[in-house]
Amino acid sequence: MTELFAAARQSRQARKRCPVVVATPLPVSCQAAARIFRPSRSVMTSARVTSRPWRLVFERRGPPVIEPLMGYCGGGDTLTQVQLDFPSVDAAVDFAENQGLDYVIRTDPAERPRPNVRDPFGKTAARSVPLQHQRREVKQR
Repeated sequence: MTELFAAARQSRQARKRCPVVVATPLPVSCQAAARIFRPSRSVMTSARVTSRPWRLVFERRGPPVIEPLMGYCGGGDTLTQVQLDFPSVDAAVDFAENQGLDYVIRTDPAERPRPNVRDPFGKTAARSVPLQHQRREVKQR
């Protein structure tokens, strides 16, 4: 009886070190890598986004596998389907460090200055020299 308990304890310790993933054709490493970023606004909206949460997504740990019968692309790594939202980048980093994850932070690209819509010549409003307007003479017939 004690042999059964010892075997169960050893298998529990082995599972803690590396979780077993069922139906994985290739071996999956135990270490998960995460990417922390702010998702862009939906293209269906024209409003400016005032508050966007920080998102933590897991990177794929193994290559995708093509299922031979139907040709579907899949794999046994279910962490790629997990997305976690956080109110700040610090909260996302704290979570990743507490879980022992390798993480990469992607910041937003710098915003480009928007052109002045009211300028009829397509130049920006920061132009110091005013443009000279020339009047065309209309020929009368």
